[in-house]
Amino acid sequence: MKSFIVILTVMLFILSACTKEVRMDYPSTEKQLVVEGYIEPGRYPVVYLTKSSPYFEKIDSSNVMKLIASVAKVSISNGEQSEVLTLRYAKNIFPPYYFEGTEIKGELGKSYTLTIELGGKTYTSTTTLMEPVSLQKISFVKTTNNDEQNFLSLNFIDPKGVKNCYRVYTKRIGKDPDFVPCYLSTFNDYGFDGQEFNFEVIRSYSPVIQTDNGRYFVKGDSIMVKFCSIDERQHNYWKSVETQIAISANPFGLSSSDPLSLISGGALGVWAGLSSKYYSIKID
Repeated sequence: MKSFIVILTVMLFILSACTKEVRMDYPSTEKQLVVEGYIEPGRYPVVYLTKSSPYFEKIDSSNVMKLIASVAKVSISNGEQSEVLTLRYAKNIFPPYYFEGTEIKGELGKSYTLTIELGGKTYTSTTTLMEPVSLQKISFVKTTNNDEQNFLSLNFIDPKGVKNCYRVYTKRIGKDPDFVPCYLSTFNDYGFDGQEFNFEVIRSYSPVIQTDNGRYFVKGDSIMVKFCSIDERQHNYWKSVETQIAISANPFGLSSSDPLSLISGGALGVWAGLSSKYYSIKID
């Protein structure tokens, strides 16, 4: 028995002596500007600016705040009038700093050009507010497995002969600080052009500022629904983002190293004209 222990000790010593620390040198990547901006009919434009983060960079509250690009000059033009947007702060959303207009509001049929000047570079994008589509009916439906879980059903008639694209947001009054796109929020009218269509809304959440990550609505929820008509460029952008999110949940998935962007000049992100209609419903 003693000889076995001696042999085992010698083997462990040899194995530990052969162990070599492996250091990985990850390639450095340049941070890119990330834009998320919107304009809606009758509302002032809102633009959020952050910077991309390397995949292996440490994420904590200090580093996250450094990713906010709050020193940029952000302006908007409708071809007749231009204005520089004002920097604002809201503690309950992320990023907490954002840019908002005070003069130009969105009008249907008009195009709006966003210009961002930061670090000696200029980034631009143009979007148009399309004709919106109205919901015919909105209702809640209980899931088959749990009476406490509900999803929403949106019913509308798609305009015929035009390629229509849609995006859906929800906000629970008193629970969500802002509108959040629902799960698989973006779709087009492929397969139901000119027909009546029902779209099921499953709740999503913002992982940065929310801990309530449930997928369903519950009794007592008062919900605002934002039903948006968008152009095909926006549809393709958000479908690409949703695909990347789905792939990131799969350890064997391969994400794209060249993400789609609607911003020129080397920035990432989107400048979106959201032709929105708002609706409310309470689950009882």
